[in-house]
Amino acid sequence: MVLLTLCSAMGYAQHREGDDLVKKLQMKDPFNVMVDTRFDLHYIFDNGKTTNKSFYGDILKVSLLGSITPKIQYTLRQKLNSDQIVNSRDGLSSSTDQAWISFQFAPQWNVKVGMQTIQFGTFEYNYNSADVYTPTTIFNDLTSSAIGVNLAYQWNNQVFNAQVVNSPYSEFSDQKDKDKTFAYNFLWVGDLFDGVYKTRWGYGLFEHTDSQYYNWFTIGNQINVGKFTTELDYYIGDRQMDYNSIVSMAPAELRLVEDQAVSAKFEYNFGKWRPFVKGVYSKRYDKELAAAAYDVRGIEAVMECYPFKSELLQNLRFHAAYSYTATDFKNNYAAIPTKNENKVLVGVRWLFQVK
Repeated sequence: MVLLTLCSAMGYAQHREGDDLVKKLQMKDPFNVMVDTRFDLHYIFDNGKTTNKSFYGDILKVSLLGSITPKIQYTLRQKLNSDQIVNSRDGLSSSTDQAWISFQFAPQWNVKVGMQTIQFGTFEYNYNSADVYTPTTIFNDLTSSAIGVNLAYQWNNQVFNAQVVNSPYSEFSDQKDKDKTFAYNFLWVGDLFDGVYKTRWGYGLFEHTDSQYYNWFTIGNQINVGKFTTELDYYIGDRQMDYNSIVSMAPAELRLVEDQAVSAKFEYNFGKWRPFVKGVYSKRYDKELAAAAYDVRGIEAVMECYPFKSELLQNLRFHAAYSYTATDFKNNYAAIPTKNENKVLVGVRWLFQVK
């Protein structure tokens, strides 16, 4: 009742920020500190049996960001609720999301150097993880950041990115070549018809060995008509996965798989209320078995509310979400019963500027 009263009395919904907070927030001075939090009550059940009921800190991040000059910007973003495991190749903790500096050396050209988001396409992949409740399996377990360099060219409302980063060895590199493989990514961020149709189309080439590569295609489409937004995303590509935690009959080893995923989201912005529904479908094909291993179907309904207008609280939201996912096992694993999961989330997310 408190939530309903707040949302009815004041405020309006804020647009989500994507990965690059510097472009989304108005910076008052060269040094800014942002804290990003999300805390939920998780309630998960299957066939009337509760499997999880707990309060959970989904997100806790601190970002240092700003502009040294109008043409030089920086970001350092650290996750505080994850293991501080150091990646020996990158030399940074796995909890370091971002650590980069960018230079606009010409009106239409920008170069970014350091720990940065891998330039996959799709709109789902560009969301802050605090804004994703039911992800595709690819969004959920793809390595999101790596050290490298990204060159961006902006023409009218189109941005073309070319990126070279360290290839994440756990997913793409052969063990003996893990210290000498790169990933080459290309991303078109498009804006057509005055924002009615937007794109995030990407292609990635990941070195496995000196002579073997994995290809990734990621296609994101967004249609905006008035207050109604539709997003349609598609991923397909090869990688190495140890999926023994999902299929306990599988050997506990890296296996070559082809992953595909589709995501469809439909959202309407009423102002302070913002409901949406989203459906996901993911399929894992084991190339060593020459057969599909399993697929995952999911659907969610979410209601978000941003009740405050003040500058400090405008990015505080309340949310409630219900999702259902079913994992169907195939071929060699067909004897495993379908795994069904119902999840209810009720929580709060707050992105605020400390300084």
